[in-house]
Amino acid sequence: MTELGRIEGGVETPMRDGVLLRGDLWRPASPAPAVVFRTPYGRRQISSDTLQPQHCLAGGFAALMQDTRGRFESDGEWQAVMWEQEAEDTYDTVEWVAAQPWCNGEVFLAGTSYLGIVAWLGAASRPPHLRGIAPAMTTGATADLRDTGGALRLDHLVGWLAYMAADWLGRQGPDADPALAAQVASLIHDPEQAMRRLPLADMIDLPGFPISIGDLLDGRIRALPDWDLAAVEVPSLSVTGWYDVYAAATVRGHLEMRRLRPDLRHELIVGPWAHTGALTHLQGEVNFGVAASAAAARLPARHLEFFRRCVDGPGESDPVLYFLMGADVWRTAEQWPPADAAGHTLYLTGPAVPGETPGRLTSVPSPAAPDGYVHDPADPVPSRGGRVLHLGRLTPGPLDLSRTATRSDVLLYLGDVLAEDVDVVGQVRLRLTFATDAADADVMARLVNHLPDGRLLPVCEGVVRLSHRDGPGTPVPRGEPIQVDVDLGHTAQRFEAGHRIGLMLSSSNFPHYDRNQGDGKPSTQSVHYGASVLILGDEGES
Repeated sequence: MTELGRIEGGVETPMRDGVLLRGDLWRPASPAPAVVFRTPYGRRQISSDTLQPQHCLAGGFAALMQDTRGRFESDGEWQAVMWEQEAEDTYDTVEWVAAQPWCNGEVFLAGTSYLGIVAWLGAASRPPHLRGIAPAMTTGATADLRDTGGALRLDHLVGWLAYMAADWLGRQGPDADPALAAQVASLIHDPEQAMRRLPLADMIDLPGFPISIGDLLDGRIRALPDWDLAAVEVPSLSVTGWYDVYAAATVRGHLEMRRLRPDLRHELIVGPWAHTGALTHLQGEVNFGVAASAAAARLPARHLEFFRRCVDGPGESDPVLYFLMGADVWRTAEQWPPADAAGHTLYLTGPAVPGETPGRLTSVPSPAAPDGYVHDPADPVPSRGGRVLHLGRLTPGPLDLSRTATRSDVLLYLGDVLAEDVDVVGQVRLRLTFATDAADADVMARLVNHLPDGRLLPVCEGVVRLSHRDGPGTPVPRGEPIQVDVDLGHTAQRFEAGHRIGLMLSSSNFPHYDRNQGDGKPSTQSVHYGASVLILGDEGES
């Protein structure tokens, strides 16, 4: 019987400063290309449907799953945010792996979320033996600032802090402070109670914990890094899902790499998935069909095929694979958005009564008197579905928003009942003429699919904080209509015959985003028509 390979635990990798990082090695019987995964979450606790070390070994690759510095079995000092150190350690790991007798000198970086960010950082440091990267579901500081429009991903931040605090306490063993342990347990059980406290800098107080939320909010600690895409000189495979919290950033990263390095192979895979380890065909309340899962799409095998193309040449396969929701089929394309994707333009018009009567989406402008609603920061629109993270109590994906649409602080706009299928494939943008009588306000926009049974399923979304619409500190003229451009990211959605294209507008989405306090009291927002337009699946980046 032929030996597939072997697994070795506790393999030590020396860094340039002498610190030893430890990992588990999957190695074939003869020298082979190697895939490196670097994680702060415990190398034996990570499971991902994108790619795992056992997939690599079965496909003839070596794989190293390594604990990052100061985490689990690796030596060195762990810091909550140490992006420069991660870049150095990734460079050193790649070069060490390339020199081992079980590696043929060709190394790849892969992983999801934090692991994918580390892959980008490592690639930007240009290790000589790196041949390609496959980062999934990633973003950087600048990209995330664009996607949040100046708002704060509050539930994301608190959920991550709670997870890290629990891990920190667990490492203290019997020496852990019982009162502090109870506080962290309470934070994990009911995070919204903490997130409602004001000011936000005071919402969590964990004495001794090495991360201060005040430092995160003030920017003294960078929760996310940036990296120079122009420094990445290897092919890339970017993977995301239409309900991934980092979907827009991942797609933009792919587009930017194609622009910067058209001489290299850059591939993109987008499924109907959220930011989770299990990329199944069941998302939110929708079953997209068994073909929608990562397993059915052969996602691990596609990674390995990409790695082989990095070494052997690109071949003739299309570099883009995406899932068209609604039709529930996979499609390939030479580029994103596909060259044959049709654009659609729909104008907002009234009358629209918040929580009661929808406004209309029409193919031609139809001026009408402005419509409005009252935003109360003490009673925000609750987050439900869409592109959220599941660290706290939120559930991502397509969840029915019809009850949300009945709130008195939500405006809904609907197009005509479709006589035939309409595909929206590409970027979605909203140009909105908007006014507030407060010192500041948010515009939360959601593209929704109105089903014949009355359900409203979210497709994609975007947010802009008016005081950040042209950078932090942008003046907000009280009561004066201004143009607000909201980027809802990218999607691939078929609106079937009998359905209606819809748009939901509000000024809150809590606790996914922090509440814009404005003047600290209810404020009136208004939507003005004529030039307010929803642009669906246009030619790409604006």
